[in-house]
Amino acid sequence: MIKFFLFLFFLTSYVNAASTVKVGAYINDIHNMELSSHSYKVDFYLWFKWQDKAIDPSVNFEFMNPFELWGHTTTKSYEEPIRLPNGDYYQVIRVIGGFTHKFDLKNYPFDTQYLTVEFEPLDSIESHTFEIDTAENIKMNPEIKFPGFILGSPELEVVKQTHATDFGDIREKDQHSVFTRVKVKVPIKRPIITYMVKLILPILCVVFSTCLMFLFRPTYVDARVGIGITSLLTIVALQITLNDELPEIDYLVLMDKIYILTYIFIVIGLAIVVYGSWIMDKGEDYLKKVIALDRKALIYLISFYLFALLLLLVQSLINR
Repeated sequence: MIKFFLFLFFLTSYVNAASTVKVGAYINDIHNMELSSHSYKVDFYLWFKWQDKAIDPSVNFEFMNPFELWGHTTTKSYEEPIRLPNGDYYQVIRVIGGFTHKFDLKNYPFDTQYLTVEFEPLDSIESHTFEIDTAENIKMNPEIKFPGFILGSPELEVVKQTHATDFGDIREKDQHSVFTRVKVKVPIKRPIITYMVKLILPILCVVFSTCLMFLFRPTYVDARVGIGITSLLTIVALQITLNDELPEIDYLVLMDKIYILTYIFIVIGLAIVVYGSWIMDKGEDYLKKVIALDRKALIYLISFYLFALLLLLVQSLINR
């Protein structure tokens, strides 16, 4: 009886070892990122190590976040899996194709995104599971250049993924509902100074140009109102241009909040100019009063605007 239980123990240990597949990755290149479609293309290598000769995990898996799957190319390094000196079977495949991940753009353009590649075995967790190959499990080509972004260190993780379905298999309830999912993740960020100059500086130029309507003599009502209207139309055009690059989303990004803040600044400024024109209608004696009103409005409005803008930027950078 003792021998029987020992046999079962070693048999179970062997099965568990045989059903474990070690995975690793090497990222060769990343390109063609499109915010509008939440997509990007990745050129990378995957390697698999396993012991059970009855399976071949290098062909028995599927990508869970592909984009335009018809454009994917997969190339094996070996016609058949080779045997390593320690007895493991070994195969390397190169994958080039598009992938998708829904970007969280709330802090755009100072957001942090993760370009991910996710895949699972075609069989459920009872068949075989993935685990990270501890020896240099993921590396990235040091010569990769991803214009417009700063690449972070890649990450590789394995998680259990539960699907809320039995996929129509009535043999056993939830038989195929649990899988191991491998996630290859590359964090990316936009350079702060560059995007400050590209996106924030034009808005500040419009704001400070708007301030000129408070410095014109109150009698030049047409010129003062013209400056405000022109500034308003310029901000609208800038926002439309920015939104052309972004996908359809149901929330405001950081730049939207900055544009709204700028709208408020310009509209309040126009309202003060119009109010000043009403006062001027009472006579030239009220000229000094209108000038004093313009100076106070300029100081208070620009102080409020810059403080609110700084608050938005700091909060965004903290959450980056």
